[in-house]
Amino acid sequence: MIGKIEVYVKNEEVATGDAYIGKPMGDHWCTFKETLKTEKVMPEADRLALEVVNEIARERGLEVEVCDVSCFKGKLKAKSKGITQTPTIVIGEKRIEGIPEKKQILSILH
Repeated sequence: MIGKIEVYVKNEEVATGDAYIGKPMGDHWCTFKETLKTEKVMPEADRLALEVVNEIARERGLEVEVCDVSCFKGKLKAKSKGITQTPTIVIGEKRIEGIPEKKQILSILH
């Protein structure tokens, strides 16, 4: 019996504002730093896939494991399973790449 659904997604860093200049320490040029404020955002396709999986998991009492391939640990896990694109849903030995339809996931679960 399947108890877990794995979802591989990718968060992207997006600039949220203008760059600001950090104050040099001790007025020395080598400590000058320009910084850009960013925020991690999940692409729409990944968000939709996660919503579908969460809905089915709630209905069936299944665990959802979300793996972010934009971090080192997530990349490593995805690479070890041969996953090259997001979103990817892994249920047991089967996988669905792209935005899944609810019936696709349900057919694998039966």
